Amino acid sequence: MDSPTEYIHFAGFWSRAAARIIDLVLIIAAFNLIYLADRLGADAGFWTGMGLGAGEAAGAGFSMANVLRGLFFITFPVFYYVYLHGTYGQTFGKMALKIKVVNEDGTPLDYPKAFLRWLGYFLCDLTFYIGYLWAAFDPRKQGLHDKVCKTLVIRTDMPFTVPAAAKPETPTEAAPGEPASLDTPTKPPL
Repeated sequence: MDSPTEYIHFAGFWSRAAARIIDLVLIIAAFNLIYLADRLGADAGFWTGMGLGAGEAAGAGFSMANVLRGLFFITFPVFYYVYLHGTYGQTFGKMALKIKVVNEDGTPLDYPKAFLRWLGYFLCDLTFYIGYLWAAFDPRKQGLHDKVCKTLVIRTDMPFTVPAAAKPETPTEAAPGEPASLDTPTKPPL
């Protein structure tokens, strides 16, 4: 009998690494764009600057504007990964490389699972990136964060075929004279 994993085309280590690099470049570009807009707005006098420059008063760096700036720089990556994985199963890097994150049973991720998977990135970072490298040697190409969250990264450019053993059976109609079972459609009385 064929195993269900023979029909799934897993994303390889290098395509996953390239998608991660694309995502990091996009996040850094967004950070730089926001920083540049913030600097230009502060230089034009629309709002206060960061207070981190030379010759500025001590303690000027702790203001409500800086708290909001810091909050943005902390929450944007969380939003990026959790929202995109929870909504589409893909970040922009994964979309570019035609790969997608799904649960082990093939269902799409929900937001709590996407958040847990994002936290799993820190677990991989704490293992000095061995958690990411694990995907290169695993038969199902799962990294440590995928193992913890029970997710798979699959290719979307290959057809996803379900093995015959996993396909649901269609209920059959009962023969005349036999009692109908719960999974057999019955005809309404006339």
